[in-house]
Amino acid sequence: MNRYSTLRSATAALLVVAAMAACKKNEAPPPSDTAAAAPAAASVSAIELGKSLTADNKIATPTTSFGARDTIYASVSTENASPRAMLTAKWTFQDGQVVDSTSQVVAPPTAGGSTAVTEFHISKASAWPAGQYKVELFLDGASVGSKDFSIGS
Repeated sequence: MNRYSTLRSATAALLVVAAMAACKKNEAPPPSDTAAAAPAAASVSAIELGKSLTADNKIATPTTSFGARDTIYASVSTENASPRAMLTAKWTFQDGQVVDSTSQVVAPPTAGGSTAVTEFHISKASAWPAGQYKVELFLDGASVGSKDFSIGS
């Protein structure tokens, strides 16, 4: 084999190796330990009903039975909600008739926590009709839970 043949063979081999290296897929780097975790999704963690509230908008004594002249409070605990998250309470009578529907921005979380407690209530100057009722809660338009309750005569 002469010197030029050897040189051509070596050059061809180098070209093949370079072409194979160029065709190799780029692999993603391993995940970094310093990468920020995605924030948790907002959710409703509790819905309670009662006749009165504590100073932090929680139900003083939870109940699902009310009198005809009671004000009905709903306390909604929300986790990881954005500052502009919207809660809606839709109150309905047993036949599906809407009694009230109210929306409000989620209350700010308690100091040092991620839980916010928002209060809704309904009242009536005259007596409530006796029967079965429901309050359904929506977070940014999506249903997140409901509570059934009754009003006696």
